[in-house]
Amino acid sequence: MKKVLVALLACAVSLAAHDFWLVPNAFRIATDAELVIHGQTGSSFPSSISAVTVDRVATARVLSARSNEGIIDLGVAGNSLRLRHRPTSPGQILVAVTLHPRSIPESPESFRTYLTLEGAPEALARYEREGLLPTDSIVRRYAKYAKTIVEVGESGPRVFDRVAGHPLEFIPLSDPATARAGDTIRFRMVFLGAPLPGGRGHVSVAASADSAAAYHDVPFVADTLGEFGVALVGPGVWNVRALHIVPARRGSGADWDVHWATFVWGTGQQE
Repeated sequence: MKKVLVALLACAVSLAAHDFWLVPNAFRIATDAELVIHGQTGSSFPSSISAVTVDRVATARVLSARSNEGIIDLGVAGNSLRLRHRPTSPGQILVAVTLHPRSIPESPESFRTYLTLEGAPEALARYEREGLLPTDSIVRRYAKYAKTIVEVGESGPRVFDRVAGHPLEFIPLSDPATARAGDTIRFRMVFLGAPLPGGRGHVSVAASADSAAAYHDVPFVADTLGEFGVALVGPGVWNVRALHIVPARRGSGADWDVHWATFVWGTGQQE
C-alpha cells in the first residue's frame, strides 16, 4: 500500500508540473476588435496539453490606463482555456489571470523530487541546510498567475509596467512591445509586492503562437534588486516564467506554497 501511495504522489507531481501561459491571437488589434486569448498549460511553450477549466479561474482581468475590467466570456477550446474580450479604447492593455490554489499531499521523497524536477535545486539545498525539509507527509499547495500585453489601436497610453497584484509577478522595466530582435530588455521579479533577489526562472521564444515548441530557452537569475535582462535573439512570441517555493504560513492548511508566474509578449524584427 505504501508503494502504491508513493507512486500516486509521484504521479501527482508529474501532472502538476506545468506552466500556465496567456497567448493572444494577436499582439496588436484594432479598437473594438475581438481579442481571443488562449490559456496554455504545459511544459513546452507555447503549446498546451490540457485545458484549464473555467471553474479554476480565480480572476481574469483586463487592465488599461483608465480601467480594470473583468473578463466574463470564458470557455474551453480544445486543449486551451479561452478568454474573449472586446477593448473599446486605444492603448496598451495588460491581461492578468490567476488560478485557484490546489493542494496535493506528498511524501518527503516526492517533495524532494518535485524541487529537483522543477529546477529548484538551490531551494532544496538551502531548506536542507536550514533543517526545513519534511520528514513526514506534507501538503503542497500551488497557484498560478499569468500576464500578457496587447496593443489596441494605433496609439494610446502604456501599461506594460502596471502591477497586477499577483503574489509572484514579472514587471517589465521598459516596454516589451517596442523592443526588437537584438535589443535587451529588463524585468523585475516581485514576490508579495517586494523585489525577489536571486529569483530563478527561464526565458524562451517560439516563432509563432502556433509553434510546437520554443526554439530558444535559457535560465536567468535575478540580481540583488530582483532584476534580470532578456536578450532578444530573434522575433517571435516570448515568455519569462518562474516558480517560487516557500514554507506556508502556519495554520493556512498547507505546509509549502508553490507560486508559478509567466509573462508573454511579442517581438518583431529589428528595424
